[in-house]
Amino acid sequence: MLTQIYKKIFVIGGNTSGLAAASQARRENSGIEITVLESGKYISYGACGLPYFVSGIIKDISAIFTYPPAFFEEKRNIKILTGHKVISIDPFTKKITAEVLPLKDAANDTSGANNAGNSLYGQEKSISVFEYDRLIICSGAKPLLLDISGSKAPNVFYFRDIIDAVRIKKYIDEKKPDSACIIGGGSTGLLIAESMASLGIRTTIIECASKILNDYEDEITDYLFKNASLDGMQHSQPGSNLPGVKIITGSKVKSFNTGSSTGMVFSVTAAPCAGSNTDAIEIDSDIVIISAGIAANTDFISRARIDTGMKNAIKVSNMQQSSISNIYAAGDCSLVKNIVTGSYEYIPTAANAIKSGRVAGANAAGGYAVFEGSAETKTDRIFGVEIARTGINLNKSLEYRFNPIKIIETYPSHMKALPGSTGILCSLVVDKSTRRILGAQLAGKGHIAKRIDVFAAIIAAGFTVDQAYMLDTSYAPWTSTAPDAITRICGKAVSILRSLKQ
Repeated sequence: MLTQIYKKIFVIGGNTSGLAAASQARRENSGIEITVLESGKYISYGACGLPYFVSGIIKDISAIFTYPPAFFEEKRNIKILTGHKVISIDPFTKKITAEVLPLKDAANDTSGANNAGNSLYGQEKSISVFEYDRLIICSGAKPLLLDISGSKAPNVFYFRDIIDAVRIKKYIDEKKPDSACIIGGGSTGLLIAESMASLGIRTTIIECASKILNDYEDEITDYLFKNASLDGMQHSQPGSNLPGVKIITGSKVKSFNTGSSTGMVFSVTAAPCAGSNTDAIEIDSDIVIISAGIAANTDFISRARIDTGMKNAIKVSNMQQSSISNIYAAGDCSLVKNIVTGSYEYIPTAANAIKSGRVAGANAAGGYAVFEGSAETKTDRIFGVEIARTGINLNKSLEYRFNPIKIIETYPSHMKALPGSTGILCSLVVDKSTRRILGAQLAGKGHIAKRIDVFAAIIAAGFTVDQAYMLDTSYAPWTSTAPDAITRICGKAVSILRSLKQ
């Protein structure tokens, strides 16, 4: 329990990690004041569902909200202040300075990237100063902005939060674009592209790296290309493309070309990235959506002398404590320990946001909790294909000077004789010296997520491939095989390692 001097906890950010932190702090201590400062109008929603709102699968945007502000105020005695954009903190005086911003309704706003985040606010602003005893920074991430000619056109949008999704959906419904250009070939970019293609919009992805989904092994992305479907139907695609989507890798945006009378983008010029031998190309586009990566939203701490690292994310201990003892950080604005490499990295996942938020809240409120780190476990369903990964891939294992070997094999999801049995492509990275499993990746038409969770547990436990091979996995003809794909790929790794010694 906190001593009497600690009376006020402030949380910056009404997102997943911020609300997890505030709620856990309340569980730990019923007698302190807890206030959440949120710059926007909305809190407590599932951002991962936003591409499905754009596509129309989710009909009502209100369906993605978990709790309204009143829930936290009435049920958990947590004060929620929306429209409060923190612009600075002073650790010496323990003061937070925030702009108080009159908020407009996002549904009535169609401005694009030229006003990203700002057009939602009214004209009149005021300043408020708050004093805290302990502070939890959960300010999340912000999109990487492209300072390129034409990037502020009204039909250029970023895709990060509910405001972006509402604007994009409204623009599509009103303007009926025929073509779209997506900047960025990560999982978010692909999900947006799938949404566009499902609406009948000709879509092009521009990605600077040599391949999309750069954290996945080549075999996994190849599986996606070969097995992708749209609206439940398989579509034959030339080369490395997806149904209704053309993919251009090794290229970056050179300019967004706008009409002299409308100011709207009508095409995008892409040029080769460094080291790429691709040609410059012009792509027709009635709408542009930028999903070119994120960084920690921590500009407001620049004068606070809080230590930061990769992507400007806040360095924290396993108790989520920053370099200033009474300031904690969690979620997408903080670094996370990679349990495979042992290094602190930028790993912005929903699971990490929740866990780190709870740990920060517990410790800030006088309790004790630790977050041991993450294997960066992730899964997606893209164009009808499920892909998942945990741990590190082959390239990263070489970067960290492991002695790796990669094993690839395909196994059935359940008994082949039964309907619906599909192949599960398994990729396993094992350290030859220690026989420890470093990473696993899977792709298939189903039955993927829970199997990658087993591999995540294996990696967290530090199992060798021999121990994983002997796991007691379940079996029934409709659900798995005997042995399961999990232990079969481990068994193949054991055999290969044995042969290398002979």
